[in-house]
Amino acid sequence: MTSESKVANTVYIEFVRLLYTARWPIVVVGTAILMVGAAVGYQTGDLISPAIGVAGMLVTLARLTLCIAFDRTFDRRPLDLASAKVWERRLAVGVISTGICVGGFALRCFLLPDLTAHMVASGLVFGYCAGTTTRFSIRPWIVKASLAVSVIPAVGAALWNFDLMHAAQALLFLIFFFGGFELIVYIHDTTKEQLTLRAEAAHLARADVLTKLPNRLRLSEHFDEAAARLQRHGEGFAVICIDLDFFKEANDRFGHAAGDEILQIVAMRLTGLLRPSDLAARVGGDEFIVIQADVDSRDEIQALCGRIVSTVSAPYIIDGNVVVLGACVGTALAPADGTTLDALLGKADAALYAAKRSRGGQQQQPAAVTENIPLAPELCQSRGAGEATNSAARRSAPTLGEPR
Repeated sequence: MTSESKVANTVYIEFVRLLYTARWPIVVVGTAILMVGAAVGYQTGDLISPAIGVAGMLVTLARLTLCIAFDRTFDRRPLDLASAKVWERRLAVGVISTGICVGGFALRCFLLPDLTAHMVASGLVFGYCAGTTTRFSIRPWIVKASLAVSVIPAVGAALWNFDLMHAAQALLFLIFFFGGFELIVYIHDTTKEQLTLRAEAAHLARADVLTKLPNRLRLSEHFDEAAARLQRHGEGFAVICIDLDFFKEANDRFGHAAGDEILQIVAMRLTGLLRPSDLAARVGGDEFIVIQADVDSRDEIQALCGRIVSTVSAPYIIDGNVVVLGACVGTALAPADGTTLDALLGKADAALYAAKRSRGGQQQQPAAVTENIPLAPELCQSRGAGEATNSAARRSAPTLGEPR
């Protein structure tokens, strides 16, 4: 996923989160529908108007309940893209349902002979449209649909009376309805621009410039989120330290540009192995850290480590040259090995370097790169915090300069 798409997704998720902060406007509209429904029913003896008012209040209560459910759900975990789409549709149902109640009330009032009921209906329609446009324009399709179901019935019912003043009233409804579209676009675009700038700044502050992976700051923030889930819900997680073998030799032999390209490919390979709830970060040089979410056993960690070592060790084609690197990993499991980032990184680092030491001098063999002659350095994995095992895959290979 590109940085632009990440920013766009962040902005969209923030849009949805903002939709669920509208609590007081929901209460105001629901109360208004109930009050005017009761007033018109009392004034005219009509039973349908107060029934619509009660329906509007029930929709309001349902929307407030949805907001509470949203808070409780995402108090436990961050809102992601897939969840945001689901919750946007749920909120849209509530907003449009309220618009239907407003439109239904206006339709009923304009069919009554009492002109004061027409006046009340007009006030409710204009007030609802103004408030909805202001509050929900960050999602234009929702507000446009809600305005349509509230205004169109009012226009039709006003024209049904077939006199000059009601025709003028219907024309006003239409003018403000279509005129509101420009305001909707303006509010949406302005808010999107502001959120995009903020998201871009936040992303740049939390991303490694070269690989576009999260940096130490974002790693620390993600760790805090994982630690909070562990404390609240017992969701264990793993910290995996990854160190590339023979990267320095490759960098020295082919130059910094080739080394940068290798690191970028490593970043893409790591990202492709992870779930949305996991995170891979570059913390310096050829060192990477993965936080594996929702882990119950070390077997789950070892399965991911095996995929990491295998994927990172696959050959790299750099400017027509085949470059083969290796990888060492060290792991730590929370809460068994600690509950702080420093403690877990310390355990994972110790395991990683224990794995390196277990290979002795083999780590000092010649550079594992040569033009079109892939060498296969040892790969190592660390099993658990502080326990190192050498699981290298050995293949015979020529040394630098040896003919093919």
